[in-house]
Amino acid sequence: MQCGTLLQGTGAAERRVVTVLFADLVGSTRLTKQLDPEPMRTLIARFFAAMREEIARYGGTIEKFIGDAVMAVFGMPAAHEDDPERALRAALAMQRRMVSLNADLETDLHLRIAIATGEVVADLLAAAAGQFMVTGEVVNFAARLQTQAPPDGIVMDERTCEATRHAIAYEVLPLVESAEFGARPRFRVIGLTDKPPTRRLQAEMIGRDEEMQFLQALYRRVVEGRHPHLVTVIAAAGIGKTRLVEEFLQRLTHHDPPPHVLRGRCPAYGEGLTYWPLLEMLKQECDITDYDPVPVAGQKLHDAVLRVCEPVLGRDESEMVADDLATMAGTEIPRDYNTLWKTRLARLKTLAEGRPVAVRDPSVGSETRHSSEVVLHALRGFLYARARNEPLVLVFEDLHWAEQSLLELLERLTARGGEAPLLILCLARPDLLERYPTWGMRGREHTALTLSPLSPAHSSRLITGALRGAVLPADVRDAVLARAEGNPFFLGEIISRLIDEGSLVHEGGKWKWVSQSLDIRIPDTIQALLLSRLDLLSPLEKRVIQDASVVGRTFWPGAISAIDSLAPGETAAALTRLTERDLVEERPASSLAGEPEFAFNHALIREVAYSTLPKAARSDHHRRLATWLQERAVDHGEEFLEILAHHREHAWRYRFETGERADDLARDAIDALRRAASRATALGTLPEARRLYERALTIVRSAGLHADATLYAELLTDHSDVVKWMSAPATVFASTETVLQLAQHIGRDDLLARAWLNRAFAEYDKNNLQTAESALYNARELFERLADRQGEAEAYELLGIITHSLRGRLSKAQTAYRKALQLYEAMGEGKGAARTTAFLGRALLDAGELAQAKSLLLNALGLARTHHERISEARSLIALAIVEHLAGDPIACVSNFTGAIAIWQQLGDGVGEAYTHRHLGMHLLRRGKVDEAEREIQTARQLLHEHGTVEDSPFLLRSLAEIYLARGDLARAAEYAERAVTTLEAAEDEVPQATHRVTLGRVRAAQGRAEEAETLFTQGLEILAGQNQEYRFDLAVSLLKYGEALQLMQSPRRAQEVLQQARSLFAQIGASNFVREADAKLELVRA
Repeated sequence: MQCGTLLQGTGAAERRVVTVLFADLVGSTRLTKQLDPEPMRTLIARFFAAMREEIARYGGTIEKFIGDAVMAVFGMPAAHEDDPERALRAALAMQRRMVSLNADLETDLHLRIAIATGEVVADLLAAAAGQFMVTGEVVNFAARLQTQAPPDGIVMDERTCEATRHAIAYEVLPLVESAEFGARPRFRVIGLTDKPPTRRLQAEMIGRDEEMQFLQALYRRVVEGRHPHLVTVIAAAGIGKTRLVEEFLQRLTHHDPPPHVLRGRCPAYGEGLTYWPLLEMLKQECDITDYDPVPVAGQKLHDAVLRVCEPVLGRDESEMVADDLATMAGTEIPRDYNTLWKTRLARLKTLAEGRPVAVRDPSVGSETRHSSEVVLHALRGFLYARARNEPLVLVFEDLHWAEQSLLELLERLTARGGEAPLLILCLARPDLLERYPTWGMRGREHTALTLSPLSPAHSSRLITGALRGAVLPADVRDAVLARAEGNPFFLGEIISRLIDEGSLVHEGGKWKWVSQSLDIRIPDTIQALLLSRLDLLSPLEKRVIQDASVVGRTFWPGAISAIDSLAPGETAAALTRLTERDLVEERPASSLAGEPEFAFNHALIREVAYSTLPKAARSDHHRRLATWLQERAVDHGEEFLEILAHHREHAWRYRFETGERADDLARDAIDALRRAASRATALGTLPEARRLYERALTIVRSAGLHADATLYAELLTDHSDVVKWMSAPATVFASTETVLQLAQHIGRDDLLARAWLNRAFAEYDKNNLQTAESALYNARELFERLADRQGEAEAYELLGIITHSLRGRLSKAQTAYRKALQLYEAMGEGKGAARTTAFLGRALLDAGELAQAKSLLLNALGLARTHHERISEARSLIALAIVEHLAGDPIACVSNFTGAIAIWQQLGDGVGEAYTHRHLGMHLLRRGKVDEAEREIQTARQLLHEHGTVEDSPFLLRSLAEIYLARGDLARAAEYAERAVTTLEAAEDEVPQATHRVTLGRVRAAQGRAEEAETLFTQGLEILAGQNQEYRFDLAVSLLKYGEALQLMQSPRRAQEVLQQARSLFAQIGASNFVREADAKLELVRA
């Protein structure tokens, strides 16, 4: 079966989420064999007409009739926030109608109905002309689902069930495997539920204290003054109108006197429902149920009205009020109102002949005609009498759906004055004032209360309250807050969806994010709500807001005109209307000279508008916008590069997703992404540069452009040049392996040299000394042959790093760093100079040259900040923190560590952040803050684990050993110290082996294992003493620990000698903090 058949010419296509209803007539085939074609045709026509009427009653549109089956769509040409519920209510009404049709036609026919919700492409212009075409998988699925429904049954899919679970009772059906759709959940509809809707996530009301105080004060005034008052709470959907009123009514139960409350809702669908909310209130007051026959309902209403009105109005007047209200409610046979009118004029001198209005009886569908004046008089009489003995509060929900007749009636109820403590509380969206700008102006007794979105602080409190105080991960909380932008309903729906789909799970009293991405999809409830607002726009307004959505949250009229070839006047007029509708706003200042700047009032409005554009249209719009931006980039330097890359990329992507190769668009996108990545690298935002290069690589691979070896090799090299600084050796290994092959094939020695250099970085990150030096040798040889000074400088820089970190040869490392620095300075390459100066300063620090180190590190910090070298800035801060730690300035020390951690977090470098937390932990331990120190070390371990690095690095193990030693937990201290020593046994650098053995020796001394302790100290100190005084600070710290151990081993004289050696070294270095510590230990030994 074809899912979309265009009846006539196409119009403007849109993507949208709709609900599809399929209904098939069961038993018609058998009947066809029994009946002549003509009566059969008449029967089918009656069936189609009846089904069309029920579908239309709930706002659905017939897509097509297929044989004896019906396909209807809810959500086009105009969306409603409750389209899935409308479809289900229509399905239930269709089944009821089938029963009556069988009785009328004396047949035994049955319906199988299926309902499914999903995304389609729809031709809205054709829809507006009554010609429909929707295409999408959901259409096929609904058709298949219908075949699985039992006769007289209704089956729905999971998405429909999620959207209607508050209104529908259902049961889960067994899974049925399908080759086309797999095993998708199915649900059988049982019927409407009587349970009131409940909020998924409960929380106290937050951020509405002022509004609550105002409503309570207004209520007191109504009660004390005995004057009716009309108040309208106006806010966009989801801002909290209903919650505010519920809380207000709850608090009123504690007032003296508490009010009597009646509630009614204006329905968004159906014909002839003008007074529906009033009928709901009468049913509540008179205890009328939906199952009461009309005579029973009429008698209940009559008795209740007389009970209320007779003590105030007398018998005759009360009978007339009861008669009028019964007629309005459809609970008695309508009488001739011309006759009735004449009899009443004599007694109702205040009434003049009014304009008749049509009202449909909601129970039986009959229509009566009677005067709005009669309704007004009857309601005033009844409501004022009801309020005589206790205050009365009437709550009208969704007043924006109300007919004008009802609006006029409510205004007149309070405009005429009178003595009655009557508060009419209306809830409406801003749409009400667009339809009825003069609402509430008939009298003085009207107040409008407008609600604004919650502040970020209030929104955060609301999330915490909804989750019952459980902690939400900070990044998830921030992402949810950014999506909801202060809308409580959006907050609740987004969090509920995340929980339902399993992205957010509750474990151990905390919420844990388990999804791979923080990309939060808009729930269908929010999508439908916002789309219903957009569908109220004129064609030009909708076209402009769709065009604006392509530009982004912020946009300019010139961009819209360029995208869609609109005249500037058309664009300006549409933006004025969109501003009036509170969908967009004009900014006071513009970031683009000569262009006014606008912004969407809510990011989700922009997303929903964008989602309606077909992919081909998105591609064209992004391409035109990129051209418009490129023309302006000449005047704005490089600030538009990333924005331009975004639009070039999307121009290709959406065209590619429609099945076209679009190589020209792909190359444009790759070029734009490379230029944006190069700028990000220059600004020091390496994570952003990495993402941009990876997006370009994705296009190359998806579009099949990796066959262009030059393009692919250049792009992989650019990518590795960035990633090598981000502790991601596996990625660099993979890229360089490909480049080494491609560069040789195309004869590009420059790319070959950079590939070997990047490979050397990756080998260094994996602590592979021999292979790192081998790759570096290959790179240096090529760079020298090519006379590539930049490459030579980077090679010397890496040589210094390897010699420093893996071989532990500080003097040779300093020589290499100085050579690199000389080359960088000769080229005026500030970033390289900043990096190398920081490395050289750290080498001098490790050598115990504190004064020189501090001077160089301060210089490196300045260079790094000038040239946006964020990694070098962080490294300089860490080294300066260690300098301050040695000098005894804990405030400056912690400040520098904290600054470095912030940079690593911004860069997304978990390894760098872990390294800093470890050093901070050791600083805190020296200050006696053992618990804080352990928290820092455990944070470092967690970061390394999340990064995929081996968790148990020897340096972290040694840190943990020292922490447990300080606690006196010798068993655990020994465990960690032993593991640290074992891990380093095969290391090339002897210095870490020495320091880790000294730590284990200190633990053995505390355990009373003196002989083992002596052996370990002897081994470690011999290594450090043989380093040509390159590691004086490590030697001094090791001597300090040895002195402590000797004191424990009852050798005070030797302890004093060793501690004195340590003190002398600390003094030479200038580590005044450790000089004081050595003095304190010497004093203890002497005592």
